[in-house]
Amino acid sequence: MIPWSPEGLATVISARLSPEVDLDASLTGAVIDSRQAGPGTVFVALPGERADGADFVDDAVRRGSPLAITSRPVSGPYALVADPAAALRQMAEVSLQRIRLVNRYLRVIAVTGSVGKTTTKDLLARIAGAAGQTVAAPGSFNNQLGVPLTVVQAGPETAYLVLEMGASHRGEIADLARIAPPDVGVVLNVSLAHLGEFGSTEAIGQAKAELVAGLARYGVAVLNQDDRRVAAMVFDTPGEVVTFGFDSTADIYGFDLATDGPGYVSLSAADQRHLTETRVQTRLVGKHLGIDVLAALAGAVAAGLDLRHAGAALRDVRPASPHRMAVWCLPNGSTLVDDSYNASPWSMREAIGTAGRLARQAGRPAVAVIGSMLELGARSERAHRTVALWLARDGFERLIAVGEETRPLAEEAVNQGLKASQVEHLADTSGLAELLATLPGEPYVLLKGSNAVGLWQVADELTAGLETVANEPVDLGSAGVSPQIWDVDKILAEPESAAQLAEPVYGPTLDPLTPADQPNQPSRPSRPDQLDEFDQFDQLDQPDPLDATDQFDQSDPLGPSDALDQPDPPDSQGGP
Repeated sequence: MIPWSPEGLATVISARLSPEVDLDASLTGAVIDSRQAGPGTVFVALPGERADGADFVDDAVRRGSPLAITSRPVSGPYALVADPAAALRQMAEVSLQRIRLVNRYLRVIAVTGSVGKTTTKDLLARIAGAAGQTVAAPGSFNNQLGVPLTVVQAGPETAYLVLEMGASHRGEIADLARIAPPDVGVVLNVSLAHLGEFGSTEAIGQAKAELVAGLARYGVAVLNQDDRRVAAMVFDTPGEVVTFGFDSTADIYGFDLATDGPGYVSLSAADQRHLTETRVQTRLVGKHLGIDVLAALAGAVAAGLDLRHAGAALRDVRPASPHRMAVWCLPNGSTLVDDSYNASPWSMREAIGTAGRLARQAGRPAVAVIGSMLELGARSERAHRTVALWLARDGFERLIAVGEETRPLAEEAVNQGLKASQVEHLADTSGLAELLATLPGEPYVLLKGSNAVGLWQVADELTAGLETVANEPVDLGSAGVSPQIWDVDKILAEPESAAQLAEPVYGPTLDPLTPADQPNQPSRPSRPDQLDEFDQFDQLDQPDPLDATDQFDQSDPLGPSDALDQPDPPDSQGGP
């Protein structure tokens, strides 16, 4: 951040300074947790449900903070405002404007989508970090607090600012884009995450489109051509459009998607505008993460980087954020597939498919520990019952269902053929870590559920002191396979037989790119006659490509502005 003076900051955020403020202090950052305060950092004292940040101003000052932003007078140096969170957002917005005045080469790259945001953001940060000084959102800082906290970390020497933007209501992404107008806006997908809040997938799509509608001048929209709702956002953006997908007409075209023995995903990608290709071998577990890799490559190209350099930066990349398809060997011989950060129907399906396939290839039993999927509204029961079909399809031999919403899942699992003795329902995670640590038979154990269920805490307990490891080197034989199509929207909307629901449909073969016979110009979707008849343009009963529309490790991150089932960023508070 370009240093602020207390008086300059007070002017921007319309604050009144207390007499204790050192007017010669240099302000170079912001925190909302007093334990993170230090010399030069502004402590933003947020009122919270569990604690009032104003009570911890003294702690922040003791740690070196020269100024606190509060909504009530306190002892020590403070700037008094009506709304500290709004002041933080204003501070971030003006800070970025000041940086752009002295650094016209800065590129702001923002990612949104129903699921896969954090993984794609992490991949983009890896690519950007290999090209220049990069500031990226930690974990899933993607809401009204997380985005400005990330923005204020940028400074005059920052080359790339990589952000993640999420929402649970219309207008929230537009607000975030006003704080940090993206030079590159990447939209991954539109699916059922937060359906209970938005009411329909169309409303979710409209919210995600706010990112590309709010691009900076000369900004570029990077759109998933394999997702019909995202492809239609070409009509929502004033900027240039770069498409990506496993459709061979996409600008950044993916092909030869594969997983190896440990389940690591690899793919080839071609930049059809610049006629370059790359092959990327990652250490990300699960074929469904291929679309996130492709999206990151496309975002990098849109930011002006060469596809081959971007691909090289992702070679052997591992998950950067915790609880996202991390594989662990436990002391009892079990293999834990930890995808516990969050869950939606799409990500649940992908995690089940990946863990089941790995267990089958290793010749070991598969156990599913499934926590409630929250924020699904009226579709919640059907969504949970559908999970039982996926478990049956992928040969899971035992189910431990956690949370009230999973009662229908436990019931349906028995209907789908699991023995009643092998299905267990728990109200919460109490004692779960001890149970999993003693499972016989060295099974593969999938841990997956919404953040608020707390399965990630179970994973932390089980893996304390361990290191992530690969699975056994078995041949999955998946090189060059076609993506499997699962129409989850239809499953949740219309009652059908278990046989129909369990029968996969396969899309077109993914052929390797031959530059001579591939078009250099991407196709564009036809505009629907009336945008308010979007449902006619994008029927929910049409299949969505597995590896393009709805994959994803976990979807939703920090705080109520993107996930009501997840904790807020840490309240402003002091340490012990």
